[in-house]
Amino acid sequence: MKILKTVLIIIIIIFSGFLFADWVISPEALPEKAKQFIYNNFSNAQIWYVENDDGKYEVKLSNGIEIEFLYNGDWSEIKAEYVGIPHSIFPPNVANTIRNTYPQTVIISAEKKWGTYEIKLNNMMELYISSNGHLIGQKFDD
Repeated sequence: MKILKTVLIIIIIIFSGFLFADWVISPEALPEKAKQFIYNNFSNAQIWYVENDDGKYEVKLSNGIEIEFLYNGDWSEIKAEYVGIPHSIFPPNVANTIRNTYPQTVIISAEKKWGTYEIKLNNMMELYISSNGHLIGQKFDD
């Protein structure tokens, strides 16, 4: 009886790992809004990998860019350390603030958080910009 319980516990542990696993999915399974975003902003890259992680989508592109999308297809985070993120993905007032604050830099990371954008630049600066384009703060990220 004790062996049966032990075996049952092991089986439950193994199968519970499958319940919480991330699922690799086809690029076609992405929300249409996410596919359109990739096509409009990164048309020279191919989608290499898509993972469905508890309702969010993690996408890796052939140019090294990683994008995280919400369930509805809105992007929430982009990492592009070697390529750079185009200003076109931001609302015009946010893009202008980035350009005016550090015109000679490349955006290597962007994250949307509660009505603000957290932008990391290749000069090691982090900018915090409201959705209406106001620079809220900045810091040196060493």
